Amino acid sequence: MARADPPPGTTTETASTETDLWRLRYMFGELEHYTESTAEFPTIENYYDQHRRGDYARDVVIERRAVTRGAGAEQDETLRTGGAA
Repeated sequence: MARADPPPGTTTETASTETDLWRLRYMFGELEHYTESTAEFPTIENYYDQHRRGDYARDVVIERRAVTRGAGAEQDETLRTGGAA
């Protein structure tokens, strides 16, 4: 009879996405600013809309940090979405 689950001790550790963290990056004059990273995308999306429509910020971008765990080490990568205001 075939088993749906592998027997204990035979599984291998593979990378899987634990969570996505979001933050906003924007330029104010010559200074680059970042919001605090959060798992709540609607909050960052709201900040994006506010900064994009305002006169004070430019180059407004939402950044996603995908945190993965695998092979005993934490890995992360930053993906940039959005565009210039």
